[in-house]
Amino acid sequence: MKKMIAATFFLVIPLAAHAEYQQVDLTVFGMDCAPCAHAIHVSMKGVQGVDAVDVDLNTGLVRIRLNPGNSASMRQFNEAVEKNGFTHKDAELIVRGRLTGTASAPVLEVSGTQDRYALSPLAGGTEIAPLLDKTVTVAAVLPQAPKGKVAATLRYKTITEAR
Repeated sequence: MKKMIAATFFLVIPLAAHAEYQQVDLTVFGMDCAPCAHAIHVSMKGVQGVDAVDVDLNTGLVRIRLNPGNSASMRQFNEAVEKNGFTHKDAELIVRGRLTGTASAPVLEVSGTQDRYALSPLAGGTEIAPLLDKTVTVAAVLPQAPKGKVAATLRYKTITEAR
C-alpha cells in the first residue's frame, strides 16, 4: 500500500508543475444561430482538458476554461472551429509555459504540447531577462492565422513568474 501511495505521489508532482493553456477566448466569425453555437460548444467540450465552454452568440465570443494539467493545443481549438465551417479570429490567451530564448528573442514553450511562440509586447514590454528559464503565466493575443495554421507569435500584455 505504501508503494502505491508513493507511486501516486510521484505521478502527481509532474502534473502540478505542468504548463498549459488556462483560458482561451476565441472570436468565431459566421456563428449566427443557436444550432451553430451549440455545435461550437460541443466541439470545444470534446477537446480533452476542457473544463467549461461559454458561447456568446451575439458577440461570437467562445470562452474556454481548461483543467490544470491539460495538454490541449491551440491547433485543437482552431480545428474545432474550422470543422464546423466557421472562421476564428484573434484569440486572447492565459497560458503557462517555460520562457526560453533570449531577452531580445523570447520564446514561450507550452509543455505537454508542441506549441512554441515567439513573444512580442503588445505595448511597453515587461523586462524579460529575469524571467528567462522560468515558468511564467502570460496574458496575450494570438493573431488570426490561415485555416489549418496557428500563428507563430504571441503579442503579450503581461508576463509574470508562475507560482
